[in-house]
Amino acid sequence: MLFYFGLLIVSLILSTSAYSADSCRDCHENNQKMSSLGYAAFAVTQNEVETQSHMPAGCSDCHLGNPKATDKTTAHQGMARLLVVRKKGLTTDTSPRKFPLGFSADVTNRVFTVTEENGIKGKDSSVAALSWHDKRSDSLTQDFGVMKKSCGACHEKEFAEFAKSTMGTNGKQSQYKGWTSPQRGPHNCGPWFEGAYDQMQANTTVPIDKKGHAINQKVCNTCHVGCLDCHYNPMPKSATDPSMGSHTFAKTPPALSCYGNGRTSICHAGPEDRRRGAGYFGGLFSFPEGNEPDVHLKAKVGCLDCHDNSKSDKTLGHGMIRRQADSSCKRCHSEAVKSHAGSLHKNLSCEACHVQSVAGYQGTYWGPGTLAGAATPYYKYKAYYGIITEPVLIKDQKGRWIPVKPFPMAVMNQKSSPYTPGFYWRFPATLPDLQRTDDAWAYVGLFGGLPENNKAMLWIQMDKMSHKLGKSRSCDSCHADLQGAQRQTVTWDYSDRGALPFDGRHTVLADRKGLSFRDMRSEKIEPDKGVAISSFAPWIYLKDAWQVSGDFSLPVIRDRKTYDSIRISTETARAAGALHRK
Repeated sequence: MLFYFGLLIVSLILSTSAYSADSCRDCHENNQKMSSLGYAAFAVTQNEVETQSHMPAGCSDCHLGNPKATDKTTAHQGMARLLVVRKKGLTTDTSPRKFPLGFSADVTNRVFTVTEENGIKGKDSSVAALSWHDKRSDSLTQDFGVMKKSCGACHEKEFAEFAKSTMGTNGKQSQYKGWTSPQRGPHNCGPWFEGAYDQMQANTTVPIDKKGHAINQKVCNTCHVGCLDCHYNPMPKSATDPSMGSHTFAKTPPALSCYGNGRTSICHAGPEDRRRGAGYFGGLFSFPEGNEPDVHLKAKVGCLDCHDNSKSDKTLGHGMIRRQADSSCKRCHSEAVKSHAGSLHKNLSCEACHVQSVAGYQGTYWGPGTLAGAATPYYKYKAYYGIITEPVLIKDQKGRWIPVKPFPMAVMNQKSSPYTPGFYWRFPATLPDLQRTDDAWAYVGLFGGLPENNKAMLWIQMDKMSHKLGKSRSCDSCHADLQGAQRQTVTWDYSDRGALPFDGRHTVLADRKGLSFRDMRSEKIEPDKGVAISSFAPWIYLKDAWQVSGDFSLPVIRDRKTYDSIRISTETARAAGALHRK
């Protein structure tokens, strides 16, 4: 016992000695010294850091730098810093911040940088985004060198697995090379600009500014994650809970971290609530604001409770999240899943009935504009926000009915297109789940007829709706039409650049002849000076061009008498075997 006690004393002496030689602690644990330097708010003790992070790491283990140096400049050399990304040029600050991060009750902007004007502190409106210190300051993409030296030094296995994961390699979006990728087609998010300049310029009728091209890629990179995006969970300091503070970490990423953790609509907040419009959080994250969230949010079910990961499936590497969550439904709804398999609607996915009121983009057009102060032929005019009451149902590659939100898309100033008009899946069914999505798209064609910005490549975006699960849609929402046609009128508000805000509408028709957009119209458009309407509203000239042939109708009910007898109530339909039991 005496031996072990002596060993502990030696260990503590060595530990204290090591820490005492750490210039980070010499300064940052000294309140008086930090105050004299003008950075009182950045005083922090090793004990506070360990309590908040639950890790025994020293300052330089995470932030790098030179803890042996005695002067500030040398000690901070090579230090990994929070990246404050400015709206102009999406450039990053290299100077130290005067104030710590600010926090608000708004979940979409809960963390922000603080500035002071006329003695009043507030949110810095010149900031476009915040990126943690495991990102590169030049391109805003992941900095695997920093990750390896910091997180990877202690979590070597997890880092190695994450570096190979779909999220770590940007494995999905990076497959969209330019607008004419023959394997994946054009995408609403745009192409992966990095490494595609020559290819894109060759097929673009106007010059592409290289600075604007690089900024477009930076926009993509702000959404793609490093270790800290998932596990770093900064909180306002608490007088009652010492684990809360600027160094708080979460071993299991909280659901909000999947939505950017309060740094505006980045990460999954963009594709889920903004683009697809059937997001998990809804509410303040939705466009238009206030759309109902997924019912599972109210039940406090987190993202990783449904989507398999290395915690629930040991065969998956760290950072690998299984996109398809179908099998997880039976964990909580075993009776419903079992009885659904024997019902008349067994070929419908759960989402086909239980997703309604889909918000987000109802049209998106890539045309000339200015992005972060740089000219680009590819500015994304995306703020056609509205709600489609019921998604359109289509059969997936396995014959199962799934909900999608079709909306018109175009990219201007294209010379040619390699696609043939028709319906396509983004990823074939032969790919394993980890490499596949159930998203679809339909190519319309290459169109002239615009007064400028010719030619426009048109397609229809058809992302699968997976979230915003809730009360089931009515029987008549699918079966009222005697020919199985699906018809939805969508109203939207435009609030992007290029013009004063205006309202509009269109009708989506999915029937035996095809999928089409009809009656596209709006109130009078007042464009900004020097901005062509064709840049952001090519539909003004192309009208009803968005249509593709095929059978998009639903099965026709032949026995209307029986149908009328069971559609009276949910319980009647369940008793007849049309629906699953609870």
